[in-house]
Amino acid sequence: MPHVLPPAVEAITSNPLRTRSDMVHILHSLLVPVHGAMSTGGARVRLGHTGTHFDAVAAEMEGFARALWGLAPLLSSDPDNAEIKGMRDDWVRGLVAGTKIGGDEYWGDCIDKDQRFVEMAAIGFSLAIAPKVFWEPLKHEEKVAVNKWLLQCNSHLLPDNNWRFFRILVNLGLKSVGAEYSQKAIDDELDFIETFYGPHGFPSDGNNTTCKAYDYYATSFAIPFYTLLYARLAGISDPVRAKRFRERGIANLPNVVQLFAPDGGVIPFGRSMTYRFACSAFFAAVAFDGLELPKPFTWGVIKGLLLRNIRWFTQKPSVFNRDGSLSIGYAYPNLFMSEDYNSAQSPYWALKSFLVLALPETHPFWQAEEESFPAELLSRPFTIVEPWMQVFTHAAGHTFCLSSGQEVAFPMRHAAAKYGKLAYSASFGFSVPTGALGLQQHAPDSELALSDDSEGERWVVRRRVEDVSISDNGVIKSTWRPWPDVTVTTWSIPPPCTSAAYHTRVHHIVSPRRILASDAGFAIHSHTGPSADHERRIPTLASPVSGDHGRYESPHSALAVSKAGVSGVIDLLGAGRGVVQDADGNSNLMSPRTVIPLLLHEVKREMWLASTVFAVPADERGRWGTG
Repeated sequence: MPHVLPPAVEAITSNPLRTRSDMVHILHSLLVPVHGAMSTGGARVRLGHTGTHFDAVAAEMEGFARALWGLAPLLSSDPDNAEIKGMRDDWVRGLVAGTKIGGDEYWGDCIDKDQRFVEMAAIGFSLAIAPKVFWEPLKHEEKVAVNKWLLQCNSHLLPDNNWRFFRILVNLGLKSVGAEYSQKAIDDELDFIETFYGPHGFPSDGNNTTCKAYDYYATSFAIPFYTLLYARLAGISDPVRAKRFRERGIANLPNVVQLFAPDGGVIPFGRSMTYRFACSAFFAAVAFDGLELPKPFTWGVIKGLLLRNIRWFTQKPSVFNRDGSLSIGYAYPNLFMSEDYNSAQSPYWALKSFLVLALPETHPFWQAEEESFPAELLSRPFTIVEPWMQVFTHAAGHTFCLSSGQEVAFPMRHAAAKYGKLAYSASFGFSVPTGALGLQQHAPDSELALSDDSEGERWVVRRRVEDVSISDNGVIKSTWRPWPDVTVTTWSIPPPCTSAAYHTRVHHIVSPRRILASDAGFAIHSHTGPSADHERRIPTLASPVSGDHGRYESPHSALAVSKAGVSGVIDLLGAGRGVVQDADGNSNLMSPRTVIPLLLHEVKREMWLASTVFAVPADERGRWGTG
């Protein structure tokens, strides 16, 4: 018998999310488990028991604060909303309890680089946008306590990345309610954040001379999001910066839209992918600010981009725990891909995309009919976004990017997998290692992996490149060194036309010794059956066109076909051996069970490799001969 969805999950997945009312309902459903996990005083939320590098009190404060990214916008426009009213009062109580020194639920004094600063930003934002709910009802001594606790952010060190905006939002919130704040802190941080922008005008998540991380912090849910918040909240007092931020927002639109697929999926790339539909938060900020939209963007297009992305996640039961809470993971619960700062409460950063609830029903965003992905963007074989060192394509119904030259500025879990792969896909996601032995544990999809031991147990993949360039025809060239004496130069070539379901790679490897090489395609779901409740591993095929589902290996190619679509690789020089590699369970963001088509090579001294990597998502199976 198929499993019955728990009522808490069904309340979310059955929501069509087409209207403002739908969004209010789904916000309530998303917050029911959070509200139910609140402490007596309301200041802390505990949804689970997994750990982080920061303390448990900060993690529980995180659960309180991240809900505000959804609650505060709604309460700013509808403070007496009947569905949320009970929650509203408990969050106000929690703010008081968490800032009461000596109280049972006091959030604690801060230290340098404290996680509490991250969560303070949501409180500062709430004061700025909904003072009638979160400030005016407080007693004088409660206001003083809240003010004093928040001011700690001005006397401690913050990391030199998107965190610097948290100090701005806290002081902006305090300023908006007439409390003690520091204008100098606001101005100093805004000046510092200018160093994030390169000569091309787009930010990385840190000083642009040393940080080359153009992840979702740099493209959507952090810096572009916060700058448009600032433009809206401080536009009158700081019109010069507001104008600059809006111009940057307009310039960002044609780039960030490339990260999204027509079905609402998004290309998972970089860290913090457990924040899920926070990836579309930039579109919510565009609407909140009332940005002047360039062609082909309309309010209907923006609405579609935002709501489709939220639906892509909220209509998947596997995203949620049985109580309806968001799990740590992506398309399903997954700790392998998580960060060491992801608590059980962290995924509620996703509620940034609910910023549009601050807009009334009469706003053009809500009045517009939802429009599909702009057709003219699908008519190009590829789009170069040179500042990010990425080339995007939607060819043959597959949204993915070729990537090179990105790296995060600090040591982090699975940095090579999250930033260094050759390609990232909205349909097939990416994989992370589960262990350190063999290809099965390394799970090196969409990358060239090299091994210098005779058994092929330990593998090295690209994390940092020495140089990278993109030509006008979309070819990305990069060079890296897996070991000091081995050099690899790779050319990644995008699809030649919109109907081509493939891209091409060429590698030039120079090594003074024998090494093994694995040149891999996209990981793909590895089971088949009439339903998720009746699946078995895909069978071995006698030929590449002998079945609707299966795996096929030949001397120079590898293919996997399943309900998720088609993934394969072909050796263009006839030097490699095709293998459909089983990957460890839960190594991939999209599916807990995957295989990886790849080509195995033995490299002696100097060698050229060339391959075609093809992939067709399930909805486009008609393009494949077995479909």
